[in-house]
Amino acid sequence: MNRLWPALVVEAPAIDDPPDAEGLVAALLDDFSPQAIEDLAERPLPPGGLWDQTFPPIPEPPPAPLRWRVFFPSAETRDRAARALGAAHPQLRLTSTAVPDEDWAARSQESLTAVTAGRFIVAPPWDVPVATPPGTTVIIIEPSMGFGTGHHPTTRLCLRLLSAIDVRDRRVVDIGTGSGVLAMAAALDHASDVVGLDVDQDAIDAARASAALNALPPVVRFEVGDFRTSPPPPADVVMANLTGGMLRTTAAMLMGLKRPGGTLVVSGFDEAEEAAVRAAFAPLRQVARLEEATWVAVRLD
Repeated sequence: MNRLWPALVVEAPAIDDPPDAEGLVAALLDDFSPQAIEDLAERPLPPGGLWDQTFPPIPEPPPAPLRWRVFFPSAETRDRAARALGAAHPQLRLTSTAVPDEDWAARSQESLTAVTAGRFIVAPPWDVPVATPPGTTVIIIEPSMGFGTGHHPTTRLCLRLLSAIDVRDRRVVDIGTGSGVLAMAAALDHASDVVGLDVDQDAIDAARASAALNALPPVVRFEVGDFRTSPPPPADVVMANLTGGMLRTTAAMLMGLKRPGGTLVVSGFDEAEEAAVRAAFAPLRQVARLEEATWVAVRLD
């Protein structure tokens, strides 16, 4: 008998409701390390069903409402994700289900390819580049193990900011590590001590599994923990790719994790939240700011 996988169907009732629905839902789902995400949205055809391939030029298709089927390692994780999504975005339609295993994970991930962010290339095991430019570091992440694979803008933004930071012989803490890609990037960049911290055991298991695919130095470790109740020792570089709300409410704690003269990299918020997030970190000086698809990341010293 085939295994039944716990899944959650996530639907927005209208196109882009909430605004940037896919990005916001993806960022929140990242906290629960989904095994895979299948896009169920029907892409509308043009009037008449076909375009003239020669003239006029083919226009961009109209956007389709968000409709995802998200697979989880356990029903408990699925239900926690559903509660979090429902609280953050009550207009979403959420339907819990169970799906027979028919190699959906392989099908849903096979189209993912390596992505470049600053000096880093994040690659699934089936698309590891044979040759890379000088100074480039490759990080292998198993996409079915978690959502923070480098394909989300906030992950790429953090990697780009990290590319400009010298972490050699420095202590680094990655809060909300998810798939562990940021912590692994720091370790491969010759940091002396790296901790990836996450409240979700599934995320830590995913990070450790992906870590085994890389030739990592023995300076990095992944731990289950909540920095709000059990803060790690201060570090020279603190990375926090969380959510706008969490960054605002925990800004003082995150700043307290930064050693004097150290650096804080924060992301997970969009343009609409930027002013409030920056105000929460007002004592620190903004050194760099990056933006992609309305998502923002900043470096604060």
